[in-house]
Amino acid sequence: MKPIRLTIAGLHSFREKQTIEFEKLCEGGLFGIFGPTGSGKSSILDAMTLALYGNVERAANQTHGIMNHAENELSVSFTFELQNANGKKRYTVERSFKRSDALRVKTTLSRLIEEGDERIVLADKTRDVDEQIKQLLGLEMKDFTRAVVLPQGKFAEFLSLKGAERRQMLQRLFNLERYGDELNKKLKNKLAKVTAKLEAVKAEQAGVGDASKEALEEQKKRLHALEGELEQQQQQFQQIKERYEREKQLWQWQCEKEAIAEQLELCRREEGMIALLEQKQRKAEEAERMLPYVQQYEQAKQEVSKWKEKTETLSQHLKHLAEQYEQAAEQYRLIRAKKSEEEPKWLQKREQLLQARQTFERMKQIEHEMNELNKQIEAISVQEEKAKSDFQQLSELYKRAQEKQKRLKEEWQTKQVDVKVKERLYRAYEEKKQIQSLDETLQELKEEWQQKQNGYEQLKKAQDGQEKQWESVKKKWIAQFKKVEMLYHRVCERDLQLSKLLYKLKQEQKKAEQARLHHLAAMLAENLSDGAPCPVCGSLEHPAPASKQDDHVDGQQMDELEQLLEEGQSLAQPLQSLKIQLEQLAQTIIQEEKEQSLELRYVEKIKNEIEKEQAVSVHEQIRILSAEVKALHQDYLQYREETKELFNHLRTLEKQKQDLSHQLATIHQQVNEQIEKYNERIRLREERMKKWQETYDDLSFETVEAAIEKLRADEREAQALQERIDKSIVYLEEKSVELEKLKEMWQHLERTKAERSSLAQMKQQQYKEYEKTLPVSTDGEKLEQLLAEAEQHLSQLQKQEEEAYERWNVIQGQYQSLQAEKQAAQLALAESEKRLEQADAELEKQLNASSFATHEEVWSARLKAEEKAMIAERIEQYKEKWTKLQNEWERLNQAMNGEEMTEEQWRETERLREEMEKKTTALIEQVASLRTIVHELEAKHARFEQLERQRLDLERLANQYRELQTVLRGNSFVEFIAEEQLINVTRYASQQLGALTRQRYAIEIDSEGGFIIRDDANGGVRRPVTTLSGGETFLTSLSLALALSAQIQLRGEYPLQFFFLDEGFGTLDGELLDVVITSLEKLQSKEMAIGVISHVQELRARLPKRLIVEPAEPSGRGTRVRLETM
Repeated sequence: MKPIRLTIAGLHSFREKQTIEFEKLCEGGLFGIFGPTGSGKSSILDAMTLALYGNVERAANQTHGIMNHAENELSVSFTFELQNANGKKRYTVERSFKRSDALRVKTTLSRLIEEGDERIVLADKTRDVDEQIKQLLGLEMKDFTRAVVLPQGKFAEFLSLKGAERRQMLQRLFNLERYGDELNKKLKNKLAKVTAKLEAVKAEQAGVGDASKEALEEQKKRLHALEGELEQQQQQFQQIKERYEREKQLWQWQCEKEAIAEQLELCRREEGMIALLEQKQRKAEEAERMLPYVQQYEQAKQEVSKWKEKTETLSQHLKHLAEQYEQAAEQYRLIRAKKSEEEPKWLQKREQLLQARQTFERMKQIEHEMNELNKQIEAISVQEEKAKSDFQQLSELYKRAQEKQKRLKEEWQTKQVDVKVKERLYRAYEEKKQIQSLDETLQELKEEWQQKQNGYEQLKKAQDGQEKQWESVKKKWIAQFKKVEMLYHRVCERDLQLSKLLYKLKQEQKKAEQARLHHLAAMLAENLSDGAPCPVCGSLEHPAPASKQDDHVDGQQMDELEQLLEEGQSLAQPLQSLKIQLEQLAQTIIQEEKEQSLELRYVEKIKNEIEKEQAVSVHEQIRILSAEVKALHQDYLQYREETKELFNHLRTLEKQKQDLSHQLATIHQQVNEQIEKYNERIRLREERMKKWQETYDDLSFETVEAAIEKLRADEREAQALQERIDKSIVYLEEKSVELEKLKEMWQHLERTKAERSSLAQMKQQQYKEYEKTLPVSTDGEKLEQLLAEAEQHLSQLQKQEEEAYERWNVIQGQYQSLQAEKQAAQLALAESEKRLEQADAELEKQLNASSFATHEEVWSARLKAEEKAMIAERIEQYKEKWTKLQNEWERLNQAMNGEEMTEEQWRETERLREEMEKKTTALIEQVASLRTIVHELEAKHARFEQLERQRLDLERLANQYRELQTVLRGNSFVEFIAEEQLINVTRYASQQLGALTRQRYAIEIDSEGGFIIRDDANGGVRRPVTTLSGGETFLTSLSLALALSAQIQLRGEYPLQFFFLDEGFGTLDGELLDVVITSLEKLQSKEMAIGVISHVQELRARLPKRLIVEPAEPSGRGTRVRLETM
């Protein structure tokens, strides 16, 4: 547990909200809280306990009078951190109170929060918060103030606690509850499981049945006899089987030979059909060879026919189209003649009619148009010259680019390397890298080998040292047995002494009882008189009445004897337990020590016991025995711990010996393997180097990389040249497109200029014609009518001419197209006739060389693919079948070697084999059945023995569990562990106290479990802690508190990481104060922070981090805190 932050408001002298950052204070390990008396230093610890437990230890009724008199509200908040193996967790506990009256307060808020990325409220009610805090810390408030935060007045409380109360506190501090009810519950469950298993084993044993050894032997004898009979039968059966197999094979061959003879006869019958199929196959194969020539002839013939037909068709179409052409041409000529005859008249007439109103305006317009055309012609001429110049320049640039591309290709060609040469060089380079890799591997193997060898030598040295250590521990182990044996002798002596004492006490008790009875009889005798009946026996005569004696024993003496007897008997059980425990401890040592024969001898004689008994009273002897039994028990505990430590040490050494032996064997094997690997790699390297030199004799092993680099440089240059060539291709393509565009532009400008020049000439002509035109005088209305009539006639003439011209042009185009097509057809016809003549000659030649007379016979001899495949397959099957049958016939003749047998002979052999097989099978089944019975009996017998061993083990385990239940009944085991923990705490506290008092004082545990002080300066005198002075009490309490804090684990898992001291430093002188502070400085660490609350100035000067508490002012300001560093 580590404090992080504490916030206080309204508690005691604190009015305003004050925050203490413990995380900064605890960084150095040791810090102080300083301020004058009454400033509120102790209130900081009160705030911590109030936040955690809702109470203030030193307040009346835990909370009365804790609120500042000038405030009506009080609030505390404490953030702390718990750390275990799973990590760290932070919690904040908050509590707020409101004033009820002058003294009492009322809780208004209680909340426990788990800090993290999100704040999670774990509890928000007072009872829930209290319960959660106890679960987290595992400490009651009293435990917290006694062992963690020690406020004023509580510092020495733990020192003076009584045994039972202190043990309860230790149980909570060290989480020992799990050794009480939890352990008993686990033990009960284990006993129940073992009992259930034991009952199940007994039930299974009962279910196994008769599995005795005698029954098993009887069945084995039967099995042996039956196996002998089976062996004889199997030998006879084997002879019959061998005869059967020979005759079976002969009979099978004989049957096969007859079947093959029948199949051969069938094959002979099919010979004629197969010959016909072979002839048909040959004809078809010859037809297939002739087929290309026939197809060529047929194809040429078809083409000649096709082109002849097409030529005749085109001739007819041309003849018909020529007639249409003549008609259209005549019609166009007549219309043009008519137009030529009539149009001038109408034009003249129209012009004459229009000239009067248009002549001058038209002439001006024509003149303007002529000027515009001349300007356009000049501009087009300029553009034409520029386009021509650009075209010429680009053409020159394109030619130079082509030449440069040619030079690049030639240079690229010089950088090319033969692929085979390149591949060979790269193979040489890769194989060299493999050889170099082998060199590196050799170096690594050599280094690993050296490392393994060094490791082997180090382990060998460690083994020698470990062997010496083993011998040393073995000697201690034997010495430990001697110590245990001596203690056992002492226990046996005390046990025998106790037996004698008990016998003596019983004898004294018996004598005392007789004396008491005699005294009672004497008292009765005093009251007897002659003739009066005895009240005991009724006799009237009293010849020898009892008389009084001096050895009278009263009731008190009898009680003392009874008490002494009980005390003596109470010591018998501890002594017997000690004897058993020592025997077990000795047996552990004996079992471990194999080299020397150790034996624990029982002591039967006691020396000087009679003298001791006579010299000391029985009461004193019982008291001495009681003290000696406790001392013997302490010695046993010490020896047991020593034995346990030695045993663990031996086990550790044994494991280390085994590990070292295993490691040595492993490393030795690894070294040998490394040497083999190294030699193998050397041989492989030499072989590869020799092979490399033989394969690449024209190359140097050292200069392969340079050759590769030159090759790569040539490849890079070739790649760069290729990239430049690729760019030049794109460049030339782009320039070619630009040239084409410039050419098209130039031609377009030429055409446009010609069109504009032609148009300008036409305008000039029109202008001249208008000049020649004379106006005709007429009125306006008649002029318009005549103009319309003239326009109509002119339009009709123009339309007739255009229609006739269009028809003539269409027919002319069709005629020219057909004429061209006819010429092409005539050429194709000539070519086809030529090919036909050639194909006919070739076909005739092939027919003469074949068995066919005409090409029709070739077509008829062809076969479909399915027919060819079927015929070929049929022929092949026949041949394979014939060959196979012939081979089988020969094989069977050789195998039979002239032997034959009848069917009756074969059937007789079969019958004999079946009879023997049935008999053998029956015997085998009988043997198998009997073997199964024997195996089952063996399994049952083994299972019974196994169950018997399990039963004995389970009964022994159950008895052990029952014995443990008896031993662990009540809280004796928990109290024992608590006592052990207290002993450990006391040992650590004694070390601290010795350091603080210059080895004068030490702390011990008395027989009642309380603390006593051993004054080593006065000869080791032991005295109660109540005899210490104030300063000595402070030092002793501080030592115990430090010891507790060092060993506390909250809930058994969270280490305690802080500790507060709030008193006692004022009782120390300067020299002792210096010793205490020096000791605390040595104890500080990152894991433990120690806080000191004091007003002593010398102490303040020694601490590096200080929390200064400024007292409240009478004006009303409350206590304030501030952090101060050295």
